[in-house]
Amino acid sequence: MADEGTAVYQSSTPVVDARYGGETGRSPAMAVIDAVAEAADIDPTELPPLYESVDPDALDALFGRDGGRGDAALSLSFTVGSWNVFVRADGKVRVCDDTQPTDPEPAFTGHSA
Repeated sequence: MADEGTAVYQSSTPVVDARYGGETGRSPAMAVIDAVAEAADIDPTELPPLYESVDPDALDALFGRDGGRGDAALSLSFTVGSWNVFVRADGKVRVCDDTQPTDPEPAFTGHSA
């Protein structure tokens, strides 16, 4: 269970859970692109460039150095269109649909990637 002092909360419906690093071999930026494309049910090439939402090089530098084995307390959230994206240093990515609001809950509690 996440430390409530460091939990990141979301108030939209989780749609896609993904992973990066480790056995997946994906960088955090590629995992985000693939997860948002899956959530939107489109080809990743149809998405707007990720850098319009977040710097992909900075995302990879921040989360990629441990290959998804980092401290789960380190997390980042941002939006890509109508999708709320949550990235955690332990290799988890969650995409939530901002058009489907829910009661606030920790982004990574209650559902697992």
